[in-house]
Formats: sequence, C-alpha cells, structure tokens
Amino acid sequence: MFSVRWHKLIGDVRAEAGRAAVMIVAIAVSLVAVGAVLGAYAILTREIAVNYLGTRPASATLELSNGVDAALLQELRQGSIVSEAEARDVILARARVGDEWRPLLLFVVDDFDDLRLNTFRRESGAFPPPEGTMLIERTAVGMLAAAEGDAVLVKTPSGSPVSVRISGLVHDPGLAPAWQEREGYGYVTRATLARLGEAPVLHELRIEARDRPRDIASAERAALEIAGWLGARGHRVHEIRVPPPAEHPHQRQMTTVLILMLAFSGLALVLSATLVATSLAAMLARQVREIGVMKTVGARTSQLVAMYVVLLLAVGAVSLVLAVPLAVVGARFFSSAAATMLNLTLTCSTLPWWVFATQVAAGLVVPVVVGSIPIARATRMTVRETIDQYGVSPDTVRARFAALPMPLRNVLRRPARLGLTLGLLAAGGAMFMTAINVSASWEKNLAKIGETRFYDLEVRFRAAEPATVAARVARVPGVTHVEAWGYSPSAIARPGQIDVVRTYPDRGHGSLIMLAPPPRTTLVRFPLRSGRWLVPGDSGAVVLNHSAAAQVPNARLGDRVTLSLDGAPTSWVLSGIVEEIGSPAVAYVDTESFSRAAGTGTGARMLRLATSARSAGERIAILRRVEDALAEAGASVEAGIPLAELRTAIGDHIVILIRSLLAMAAIMAIVGALGLASTMGSSVVERTREFGILSTLGATPKRLKRLVLAESFFIAGPSYALAWVLSVPLTALVDGLVGNLGFLAALPLVLSHTAALEWLVVVMTVSFFATLVPATRAGALTVHDALARL
Repeated sequence: MFSVRWHKLIGDVRAEAGRAAVMIVAIAVSLVAVGAVLGAYAILTREIAVNYLGTRPASATLELSNGVDAALLQELRQGSIVSEAEARDVILARARVGDEWRPLLLFVVDDFDDLRLNTFRRESGAFPPPEGTMLIERTAVGMLAAAEGDAVLVKTPSGSPVSVRISGLVHDPGLAPAWQEREGYGYVTRATLARLGEAPVLHELRIEARDRPRDIASAERAALEIAGWLGARGHRVHEIRVPPPAEHPHQRQMTTVLILMLAFSGLALVLSATLVATSLAAMLARQVREIGVMKTVGARTSQLVAMYVVLLLAVGAVSLVLAVPLAVVGARFFSSAAATMLNLTLTCSTLPWWVFATQVAAGLVVPVVVGSIPIARATRMTVRETIDQYGVSPDTVRARFAALPMPLRNVLRRPARLGLTLGLLAAGGAMFMTAINVSASWEKNLAKIGETRFYDLEVRFRAAEPATVAARVARVPGVTHVEAWGYSPSAIARPGQIDVVRTYPDRGHGSLIMLAPPPRTTLVRFPLRSGRWLVPGDSGAVVLNHSAAAQVPNARLGDRVTLSLDGAPTSWVLSGIVEEIGSPAVAYVDTESFSRAAGTGTGARMLRLATSARSAGERIAILRRVEDALAEAGASVEAGIPLAELRTAIGDHIVILIRSLLAMAAIMAIVGALGLASTMGSSVVERTREFGILSTLGATPKRLKRLVLAESFFIAGPSYALAWVLSVPLTALVDGLVGNLGFLAALPLVLSHTAALEWLVVVMTVSFFATLVPATRAGALTVHDALARL
C-alpha cells in the first residue's frame, strides 16, 4: 500500500507545480549545455582521428635543393629508415578573382592514383585531373568564386597567366578552411605545372618516421637523422618542416573553445542546482509545521530525508527526459559548426555512452548534493521548533533594518536566499557582460592591424627585383608611397644542424620570416614591449615581434640570436621586441645587414605601398593598376596581400568562440531569471497572511503589487553591481585565454559600455516580468483568503 508520506509528497508537488516547473527547467537548461558541449567534444575528437589522421599526415617534410627523383623514393621505400615516403611540391601562385589576384597554393602531386601521405579524397569531377586542369579543395570554391567546370586565370611566379579549368573538387582535412586563410587550394600534376611556366621538379620529400613519433621533439630528431642519411648520399636538404604530430592545424583552437565552454556549462549546472536548493528551501519553509506533525506521529528523520531526496531525483529525472534529446541536437549542431572551422567531414554523429552517463550522473547527483543542505536543516528540527514556525514574520527582520524602506526590509528578511538569488543573477550577468566584453576586446585587437600598419598592399616576389620596379609602381596613379623591403623565409638556426621549422605543409602555421624595412620606414609602427626599434645604421641588430620572441623564450636584450637565411646561419644582436598583431613570427633587421647576408644587393623581394583610396572600390581600382604595372615590368610576383584580407583572415579564426560565449551568456541569463522568479514567488507565498493584514490596514491591490515589484528591483540593482564587478576579472581571464589562442598575447581589457547597458536593461526587464505574476497574485488576494492560510 502506498505510504502516507508519498501521498503527501505528490500532493506537495501538485500544490507547488509552478516551483517544480522552475526547478525542472533550470536543471534541464544546464544539462542541455553540458550534454551539448560533451557530445561535441566526443564527436570532434573521434572525427579528427577519422579525417585528419586518416590522411596519414607526414611526420616531416624535407626540402631537397635538387629535387626528389624516382630512384631515391624507391630506395627509401625499400629500406628501413622510414616507413613511407612520397615526393610533392607546393607552389605559391595567384588566381584572378574578379578585379583582384588572390593567393593560390598549388599542391603538385606526382601520382594521384598512388597517394601515400597527406592524402585527400575526391568529392566530385575527374580524378586524377587531366593535364592542363586542376582540382580545388572544396572550401576554396568561395575564395576563387569558381566551381567545377569553371576556368580560373592562374599565374605562377615564373609563368604567364594561364586559364586553368577546374576539373573537380577534393576534400583535404589536413588544411585549414580556405576562407579562414584567405587563399585558394589547387592540386595539379607535374605536366600542368610545366604548362604554368614552372620547372616540373618536386622538391619536397614527405616521410613517415619508422617509430611514428608522438611528440614534436622526437619527430625533429627522426627528421634530422633522415636528413643526415640523405646528405651522406649526396642529397642536400635545404630545410626540414615538422608539424606537431597527430595535431590538426586548428586543433588547439577547438580544444580551448570546448574546455572553456565546458567550464561555463559546469558553472551553469551548479547555479541551476543552487536554484533548485533555493526553491526546495522555500517549499520546506511552508512545510516546517507539517514536518513537525509527521514527526509527532512517528516519522523518522531518515524517512523524511528519503522523501525529499526522491523529490530531487524525480526533478532530475524529468529534467533529463527533456534535456537529453535537446543536448543531442545541440551536440550535433555545435560539432557541425566546429567541423566547418576545422574543415572536417562528420562521418558519424552518434554520441558515445559516456556522454549520456555523465549527463545522468550530473542530473541526478548534483541537485541532490546541493539540495541536501536545506533538507538537512528542515528535517533535523525538533517538534517544538517546527510547531513554533510561522514562516516569514516581522520577527525575522533584524532591528537595525527597521528604519529602511519596506521593500528593502522585506528583501533582507531571508539573507541566505537573498545571497543565492544575487549569486544567480550576478553570475548570469557577469557571463553576459564578459561575452560582449571579450568580443569588444577581440575587435579592438583586430583594429591594431590597421592602427600599426599604414600600407594597403604587400607584394612579394620570388626573387629580388631591381629598384626600377618600385619606381615604376610609385608612378601608378593613386599610389602615394612605396617602400622596398628585404624579405626571406628564416628559421631559428642550430649550430651544425639543418634548419627545422615547425610548420604544416601549407607553410603558414608556425613559420618565421626575416624582413628588412628601409631606414625610418613610415609604413609600420609597432608598440614596443622592450628595447627599441631599428635606427639608421643599426648594423647587426634584430627586433623580434612577440611571436618570434616566443620561439627563443630565453633570449634577452643584448643577447645574440642566430637566424638562418637560405640554410646559412647569421648572428644578430637582439635590440628590441615589438607587439605585432596578425602576423607570423618576424625578425626585423636593417637593410644593409640583410643585403650582405642574403646577397640581394640593391634589389628587394617585397614592396609595401600606400594609396590615396578612400573607399574599398577606389582601393581595388588602384591595386589593379599596380598589378598591371608589375606585369608590364615582368616582375616575378609570388603573392599580393591587401591589408584588408589580413584582418578578415584573423577575425574568421575565432568567430566560433565568440558566438559560443554569447550562447552561454543567454543560458546563464535564463538561469538567473528563473532564480529571481522562484525567489519572488516564494516570498509572496510565505507572506500571504502579511498581505492580508496589510489589506485590512488599507493597502490597495495596486499598492501591494507595486510593493512586490519594488522588492524585485531592490534585488536586481545589487545583482547588477555585483555582476559588473565579477565581469572584470572574468573578462581578463577569458581575454588572456582567447588572446594567447589567437595572437600569443592577451587581448586588451575592454569593459564595454554597451554590455553594461544591455545587461541593465535585461536584468530590469527580467525582474519586472519574473515578478509580475507573483505580484499580481499578491494584489488579487482577498483578506479572507490571505488570513485563512497558514
């Protein structure tokens, strides 16, 4: 037979249906967040292995000065020094898109039917591509504004523009999306490369080390050993490129985002459980005398505890029923968005069992643990103590609060509940403002790209071009200033070793370059972190940007830094470190020292130019005239990079994190609103008889309604101030995390006035509507109904 206490529990739930619904919704919302983030993590971790590791990424790429021949490949494949080897090459070309030229990475493959390392798969069209055509990576369609069957005008550094038809699409999970890098990806045969005007020689030897190293230091040692073996056989290795083993180019970005989101999801769960505890405490406050009666007729404390624990378990179970399906949808949506950022194809969106197990444990255990505090307090009271309870009465108001306005005195009657409600609203507000603050900090950091650079276009050449080329560009209408810079790929040199660069096959991530600006350049002005900038006649001095300084963490001002130029070590004295946002690692040296070290004479491998353009349209027109002038001069243009493209590329890398923070802010705001609604509902219920007495003394329903609404605003006001205070260190924490993820430097701390104003509007609006129902209920009570309630 069903026990009396269980009948009572069911009756209590029916009587407190609104409060029970608030508890269920709060837990369900947080469980959706936890499940979605955990599910996305599980899916993406698995899919990175399927996609990226499925390409069999090379342990290292060795660049051979004289190219890789078939005999060497055969010897390597039959020997025991490597487990696999393949010849490739990468050419930085350009593609004509509308009125501008965009960078195009051409991956040259010897045999498309025998891909062994860094593989990619056919999406559509011809495979392998017929001679004179190219395949493009699927994410490059938008960047090239062309699809399968279309023709693209392609120009390599040594060739003339050639129309190349796109014969198909491929998916290459080893590359970051083309729209993030602001360049196209094409795949051609050696025969097609020859048609484009380049020598059909493959200089890259991609190898898979025999022991498949799991860390980058082991991979470097294995690559150096193989380079020594090649050198002993007459094959000169110019450079070694080693990517982080088994790590997608943007995997660190994905992992950081997910860990951050999981931390905030866990916080939302704790806050939701706290809301449950607050609501349960309010429910028990009404039932204290009933608990005393039950103890009088023989109920044991353990039985009462079990009754309310079952209630919490039931709340958690119903929340799980609502949350699990939504979490599955959220996990698939989030993982799909992240997969787009990582250029992955989701082969399976099934969530593993441990995600559901974690959700179930969180949904059942956390509310019980947090709710055990009010349960213990209520069930351990003696019979005498319970019978003496009358809910909230004037006696509960401390004497020192007697002079305060009535709404404020009412708010202070339950200090513990007030603290919990303030915590809920403050945490939600802090997260809301932090999300907007971080977004503003990110935008301010991106603005530094334009604030520290005063040119519109950067042009790189394959070989040093004479000064006449710069003079010719300076005469182009609309060009206001041109500077010729020294440019060369570089590396941190190690005595007696071949250059090792920690970069991926796209040669972008992790690279180091050396630049030689002209004396008193006016086209860049980077803020100093330490030391000084280059001065005229600064022979042998080097200034590192902060990304380059991170590669030599132990170097101090005045120390000698050894950098490699074309395989030859060069020694420089470190004179300064600058902050340069939106750039790879760069070492700045004076032009004379660079010319001697690189042997470029008076020529330059890079031009930077400013224009008189006042709009994007004018800028494009001027840049088109510059391109025409360079073509007439026969310059071996390798890349032309508008400054606007650099800003776009950097911004696209972190957009998913900003959007995720805003989503978490919305969840926290919902939890905070539910907490306030629960608090005000409890307050009205507990003070029912008080409202009846006030009515007998002449208080009108309208006055009672205003009284309750005023109480909610007395809670919202301090919560807003506390949220703002909490948002400052939280913003600084997330700024540091996001900045180091994207820039290797913390974002500037920005406390957005917009964020503060928006949360003020939100918290006041939430306070009004969360209190409107209980306030209306209080005003509608008749004197008879109010005094008839316990």
